[in-house]
Amino acid sequence: MKSIIFPVVMFTVLLTSCGKQSSDYKKLQAQNDSLQNAKLQLQSEVDGYFSAMNQIEQNIEKIKSTENTITIQPVGQEIDDDTRSKINDDLIYLNDMLQSNKTELAALKAKLKKSAFKSSELERTIARLTQLLEDETTKVAGLRAQLAEKDSLITELNTTVDGMGKNIENLSTENKVKQTKITEQDQTIHTAWYVFGTKKELKEQNIITSDGLFSSQRVLQSDFNKNYFVRIDARNTKSIPLYSTRAKILTNHPKSSYTLEKENGNFVLLIVNPTEFWSVSKYLVIEVD
Repeated sequence: MKSIIFPVVMFTVLLTSCGKQSSDYKKLQAQNDSLQNAKLQLQSEVDGYFSAMNQIEQNIEKIKSTENTITIQPVGQEIDDDTRSKINDDLIYLNDMLQSNKTELAALKAKLKKSAFKSSELERTIARLTQLLEDETTKVAGLRAQLAEKDSLITELNTTVDGMGKNIENLSTENKVKQTKITEQDQTIHTAWYVFGTKKELKEQNIITSDGLFSSQRVLQSDFNKNYFVRIDARNTKSIPLYSTRAKILTNHPKSSYTLEKENGNFVLLIVNPTEFWSVSKYLVIEVD
């Protein structure tokens, strides 16, 4: 009976021991699995950080490359419409890239702050990328400022040119007005009037008058008819045909400045010195038969 009881007890002990070992194994296995999962999650998280940072760094290189293609001509050199359009498109692209990468970097910072994973190297990399983005933002802002300054200067120059154009136009108009006045004044200064006719005709126009039979004859003393006179340019009129065999000059003109000559039997007044001739009077009255 003893021999039977002992194996049964031993079997029970062994069975109990094996059961306990199996339970511990499962716990250890579960812990191991949990650690493996945590490791995989952490590795995935770290990979995500570096993947995002690598992408941001590549984008920064693209930004630098695009910046190097933008050339803003110095003031005085015009930018054609196609070039200006390309510069504007490039600046818009750069601005969008910068904003997008800043947003991505800010999200990485926030994620790293909440994460149990801590890495000084990762933090330094993020700080370096942040500074690079800020530097590129400053460069893009500088390019925008250059373009704006050029546009402003061009606008100012155009305004100045327009203003000068208007001034020139105004001066031209003023000069035309002045020239017209000068011409009119010149014509007025050098305008003279002459008339010839019989004594009766001249009296009818009040060009000559007398108070009585024995009173002296007066010339251009009253309200004479100016429309009866012929208007001439004193500088250019050198001869006046009188169509008469008798002629008498009634107005005062220096004797040395003219002569009365006959052509085909009729008198012609020849003015040999126009300036002197018209110096006393701008009106010439000649009595003919």
